[in-house]
Amino acid sequence: MIQMFKAGLLLLCCLMIAACSVPNSTIREEFDKSAKTYNKLLRWHEIEGAGMIYMVPEQRDEFIKAAADIKKRDVTITDFRILTSECLPDKGTGEVMAEFDYYILPSNRIKTQSYRQDWVYRAINEQKSWKVKSGLPPFE
Repeated sequence: MIQMFKAGLLLLCCLMIAACSVPNSTIREEFDKSAKTYNKLLRWHEIEGAGMIYMVPEQRDEFIKAAADIKKRDVTITDFRILTSECLPDKGTGEVMAEFDYYILPSNRIKTQSYRQDWVYRAINEQKSWKVKSGLPPFE
């Protein structure tokens, strides 16, 4: 009887530990997915869409202006790499260091721009999601 009780207690502890780890892993997976999708949208010239989906609302207008400037200057992003990615689910923050290869017409010289992205996990309209707080890099 005592061994059955110990086994039940051990099982209960394992289940509690597993239950506690699931939300953080889900939040991390959402972070990775959001960061990759955001950067892919930038890469595929969907900058305005990336801003509408992933930018924090209070900085969205400034982001859209910067996106229009990038489009006006004929900046073409050819590739991106995520160099580092750090997610802190307990604090609701994350950081991504990405690198973009791009050119500006009429030049065909490829340049590289680093882009540090600060992310926050917040509720907007009763739905929690990852939003980027960092504006676009200058692409000069």
